[in-house]
Amino acid sequence: MPSRIPRVIRTNAIVLRHRRLGEADRIVTLLTPLRGKIDVIAKGVLRSKSRMGGHLEPLTLVEVVLAHGRSMDVVTQAQTIDAFPAAHEDLDRLSAAMYLLELADRITVEHAEAEGLHDLLHAALVRLARGDGQQVVQRTFELALLDATGFRPELTDCLRCSNPVPAEEAWWAPVEGGVLCASCARAYTDAQPIDATALRVLRAFQSQTYEEAGRIRLTDELAARMESAMHALMRSVVERDLKSAQFVSAARRARVAGEAREDAGADNAASESDTLDDLAE
Repeated sequence: MPSRIPRVIRTNAIVLRHRRLGEADRIVTLLTPLRGKIDVIAKGVLRSKSRMGGHLEPLTLVEVVLAHGRSMDVVTQAQTIDAFPAAHEDLDRLSAAMYLLELADRITVEHAEAEGLHDLLHAALVRLARGDGQQVVQRTFELALLDATGFRPELTDCLRCSNPVPAEEAWWAPVEGGVLCASCARAYTDAQPIDATALRVLRAFQSQTYEEAGRIRLTDELAARMESAMHALMRSVVERDLKSAQFVSAARRARVAGEAREDAGADNAASESDTLDDLAE
């Protein structure tokens, strides 16, 4: 006989998003360690006297008590563990955090054990909030998420002929899921040349620990090329445009433009030769 579903459970969860239900209720999407992504009903949270509303906002790690319902569980208690306040105080970090939430939401299967994914997302949000490099956090999260969900991109060998592809000769095929050699790329209309340094760094991010990846210096131009390649890959995996990805790119461009105006004519703190030196170490 199937095991009996508990009437009440207590679990930690990351709030991914919510949407309105009627006049006073919301449907809240949570990423939990053991039950994966679930939709739950939060009754009365839109009322001014609700004690739970502020605890069930996106980008919040919460402890919730859920009562089993016919179609969806109902939140009976919610308590914030971490609202990542530092991420809310910076537009770039906030937009990056919302991008991570959207990725986790789009790629995660409902009602499937997801302890690894929950921990992966939590770690990335903590890193963003404490001030780690945003490009490193985003790119390493993307690669780890794809690896954990069975979509690991091929960054070293040609997807078609399986031969090793030198970074200087690689073509990027996001729909196929990785790199192609110049000869095989002719068979794919979506394949485009990929910047060699960007590919080398992505290879390093995929194979190294987070701490090792964080020591690689990135220029704004290199970060933009990596971002473009990975956003194209993530769009192909989730099979839809990611609104938060567009906002992340716009926020980064605005920041770079502002810094350029303030420091016109100054050299980048990290040149691409520095990046290559880091990869060679």
